[in-house]
Amino acid sequence: MLIRNPFAGAFGLDIGDLSIKLIQIVPYAFGSWRGFRLKELRMTSLPPGLIVNGEMQEPELVRKKLLYLLGKEGDAHPIYSHLVIASLPEPQTFLKLIEMDCRNCDELNSVDISYQAKKHLPFEIDDAYLDWQVISSSGSKTDFHQVLIGAVQKTIADSYVYLMESVGLDPVALEIESVAVARSMITANKDYGNEARAILDLGATRSSLIVYDNNSIQFSTLLNFSGELVTAAIEQGLKIEHEKSEKLKITNGVKYDCGHPKYFAVVYEMVDKLCKEIKTAMTFYAEHFDYQNPISHITMCGGMANWRGLDAFISRQLKVTAQPGHPWKNLFNEKLYNFDQAHSLSLAAAIGLALRAAKNPFHNDFSLL
Repeated sequence: MLIRNPFAGAFGLDIGDLSIKLIQIVPYAFGSWRGFRLKELRMTSLPPGLIVNGEMQEPELVRKKLLYLLGKEGDAHPIYSHLVIASLPEPQTFLKLIEMDCRNCDELNSVDISYQAKKHLPFEIDDAYLDWQVISSSGSKTDFHQVLIGAVQKTIADSYVYLMESVGLDPVALEIESVAVARSMITANKDYGNEARAILDLGATRSSLIVYDNNSIQFSTLLNFSGELVTAAIEQGLKIEHEKSEKLKITNGVKYDCGHPKYFAVVYEMVDKLCKEIKTAMTFYAEHFDYQNPISHITMCGGMANWRGLDAFISRQLKVTAQPGHPWKNLFNEKLYNFDQAHSLSLAAAIGLALRAAKNPFHNDFSLL
């Protein structure tokens, strides 16, 4: 049953280094089926350098792009809602599942959480916004609870809030990117039993691995891999111009090119390093997390998840099946919508934000504001 949303009309806004994506969905009924229908899907590219690793370098230029996306300038019809759920960039946030000694969840308070969070945060807690969600009791330790904590430096969050407010938007909530991605890529209400899932988000400028187990994100980690890095490696290795390197990357994927014999050696090195980083992260999870289940599948998303042959390469190297996922699966009846999966994979975070926006943004969810 859909719970009434006091923020009806709110939409998801994913602001990345090279693009801004906007998705708005609304509740929809078809016979006995209840779900959502797509109302708005917009995106615009950003020139390199306006946002770098999630930090605003040229906020006024980003603002102008956002005004056009919202239809407040230019020819596009306007987005009338001013309510938004926006993402916070993965490189500038912190997310971790911790264990706390507490007999009653109601006993947990901001003082307890802050004290424990200080032991884990990579930045000063006084300079950060902190939020948390109690996940569950820890196995047989009934006096312990797992708590998912998230944090972002105030300067980063404030810059995104200021940007949105400057174009007339009211941010209802800010959400760590990996949480939004998991919402779209993990099948809702599915019993995964005694198995964990890894979500491999491969983007144009950055990538991350998210481990989902026991009905919660366990941790996420950044990976030294992206579409831009692969293109740059091809450009340097083959000593060809950037545009041709990008074209070769898209055309060839992870395979030998007889016209460019050095091509496969270059891309092999990149994807082999990626697999080693993934394996290191999976080993870390297996060795350092209690009550963990084996990772039985890697779900891929992001624009580079479409890279030809990459899923097969990862599956062979890691002995775990890796396949591109279906970002729309928790929103729509597949009989009513026929979205291009390949183009949808880069929308995973925006879809996750939109899904939260279409429900009550404060109901059983994890946010930062």
